[in-house]
Formats: sequence, C-alpha cells, structure tokens
Amino acid sequence: MKLQFLGTGSGMPSKQRNVSGLAVTLAKQTWLIDCGEATQHQMLHTKVKPRKVSAVWVTHLHGDHVFGLPGFLSTRSALDGSSPLTLYGPKGIKKWLELTMKVTGSISAMI
Repeated sequence: MKLQFLGTGSGMPSKQRNVSGLAVTLAKQTWLIDCGEATQHQMLHTKVKPRKVSAVWVTHLHGDHVFGLPGFLSTRSALDGSSPLTLYGPKGIKKWLELTMKVTGSISAMI
C-alpha cells in the first residue's frame, strides 16, 4: 500500500498545504480519500492517474473535502476513465453531486 498526501490543510489552502486529499494505491487499484479543491492539480505531482482511480471516499460534506470532486470527475471522464468508479460518502453526497453536475452541464462525467 502506498499513501500519497495530496492535501493536509483544512478550511482553505495555503502556499505550503492544499486542502484534504489522499491517494491510496493498492496492488491493482487506487482510491481517493476526500477531494478538496485542486486535488487533481496536486495529482499532477504524483504518478496517480485520475482514470485509474476506482473509488472515491468522502469523509464528510465540508467544502474542503468535496469542492474538487466535480472537476475531478469531469477530468476523469475527459481522459476516457471508462472503468467503474464507486463513490462512498455521507448522506447527501449523491444529491449534492447530481445537482452540481446538472447545473454545471457536466452530467456526462457521471455516466
């Protein structure tokens, strides 16, 4: 197992620390734990590929844990991330994400 901290700050990013994000790479899969804003940008500094992420785990619905998720899903879709992606999260995550993707016209990223 390999852990890559993509963000360890809370509330807002700083020059030294991004908001919450952690990539967990196992033998044949990669999970993303939380996806704060700019998480996918932090991934550019690692070998983690968005299209290879098989699960996203959201610990809670504070913005510093979820505001990067719509962009991550859109990027993953654009990169032909057609393998299944499972999203785990608290009550409300599905409704929030569906509404966000619909309002922004990014609904195809969820298909």
